[in-house]
Amino acid sequence: MRSESRALGLGGGLIMALALGACTENNFYTQKHTDVFQQARRNTVDVLLVVDNSCSMVEEQNKLASNFQAFIQFFQGVDVDYQIGVITTDNEAEEFSGRLVGGDDEVILRSADGLVLERVSWDRDWDLPAGASWSLDPDQMTVTGNDRRDAWCSGAGEYGAGDQGTPGAANPSCGASGPEDSGDTGASDSGDTGSTETSEGAAPVVGELIITELMVDPLAVADELGEWVELTNVSDHTLDLSGCTISDDGRNGASIPAGTLLAAGERLVLSRSDDAATNGGLDASISLADGMTLNNDVLILKPDTEGAGEIFSEMVAQGTTGTGIEMGLDSALSALSEPLLSTTNAGFVRTEANLSLIIVSDEEDSSQYAVDHYFSYFAGLKGDAAFRDHSLFNLSAVVGSEEPEFDGDPSCSSDDGVASYGSRYVDLAQRTNGLIESICDDDFSPIAQELGLTLSGLVAEYELSERPREDTLEVSLYSSASEEDFEKELVRDVDYIYVVERNSLRFEEGQVPPSQWFIKVEYELLPKGAVQESDTGEDGTP
Repeated sequence: MRSESRALGLGGGLIMALALGACTENNFYTQKHTDVFQQARRNTVDVLLVVDNSCSMVEEQNKLASNFQAFIQFFQGVDVDYQIGVITTDNEAEEFSGRLVGGDDEVILRSADGLVLERVSWDRDWDLPAGASWSLDPDQMTVTGNDRRDAWCSGAGEYGAGDQGTPGAANPSCGASGPEDSGDTGASDSGDTGSTETSEGAAPVVGELIITELMVDPLAVADELGEWVELTNVSDHTLDLSGCTISDDGRNGASIPAGTLLAAGERLVLSRSDDAATNGGLDASISLADGMTLNNDVLILKPDTEGAGEIFSEMVAQGTTGTGIEMGLDSALSALSEPLLSTTNAGFVRTEANLSLIIVSDEEDSSQYAVDHYFSYFAGLKGDAAFRDHSLFNLSAVVGSEEPEFDGDPSCSSDDGVASYGSRYVDLAQRTNGLIESICDDDFSPIAQELGLTLSGLVAEYELSERPREDTLEVSLYSSASEEDFEKELVRDVDYIYVVERNSLRFEEGQVPPSQWFIKVEYELLPKGAVQESDTGEDGTP
């Protein structure tokens, strides 16, 4: 992000007064000049990410999911007070329609050939305490019995480092009534009731292997070490689980190793880590660290959210089952209106925070109102000043960004497909000084970095007030306006880049000065008419 630089006056200390200006010291031989810039104040910002979940978006969701760190780096390094929520462009399905979405809310067990054997889904209404497993009532150990919320209860008994549960052992009774199917039946799970015998065990079929306990939110250790799933063989014979998979509807999935056998009535614990010294004292059977995560149904990411990158990846990977009539602006309107602001999305919009929307879609917006309506509503949430000060409200668009020559032609194309021109999103982004990027870019990392820097409120480029002799540039960093708070001397091409054509200092990834710190730049003036090496062409001419 390039911004108008703030050159500050100098005195006996680093700064005498916060007045625009610079200082030049004259002597017989040289003119020494000093510019002082102050980094901007960190933002408090609520970021609503609107992700297209239609059938053409799987590759784009994965690219977005893998670039969270690039996006968030400028927030974390300067302690930006942020909240990030995700919705989809589907404003028709009840589970979406402006509701903040979490990550995977299900565990799916598939056979080696991909047939669904078992599935357990949960939502925010389950509301079980952190540090305790979700334990299935022993009387409900069927593929239909474990569909119901009242068939599950909080795990009893302490294990390992203090979390509650019975991994690998019998579950306590939850007092649930008889099974009542909620849509998970043997026939619909796979339709395959045959058994494939091996020399030591049979491949499982529907009804033989049940998910009986889940640790979704351990307290004793981090999620990436302490999450686990327990499977129970409820058949009367040994099962060969070679190649079976645990996955979700998003991007997670892990395979059970070849040769894994489970005797009748026995339990198998699949965990993120099988090291009892680090996983909370869990005696795990198999580690499925690569590809296995369980979501706590976090809806709003904050600076203190544990495992934020992993959760973000799950949030944006919302699958491709959404409607093909994308209504990103209507979804955002629903998300930021009642009743959702007081229910599902409560706490997302903060009075003191800026509001930033980011649209990621490969189709045009089909929402019902003119763009003016959405601009007026969104800006109005931040007060009259937001209609003029676009830092208070802005929308950025990662869409088909170029208007095609002919109506109906794609805006752009890539190996992942084509994108329509997102004219309505582009219009609103232009009105609010938001970023406009192409969804057809193969690499989302630069896009994520630029979005993160822009929303953080920080400045990454400062224009010098005079033309320097480049070999005399001296750049220092201070944590306050006092010379006593000198932090470090910055090295050109290591800590910053001098951009000749703009006569500016530019800070790249990992170099941007922290919020409200000072950058002091001292240099000798380039004599008028003089040409230095960086200003010339290969033949030495200007």
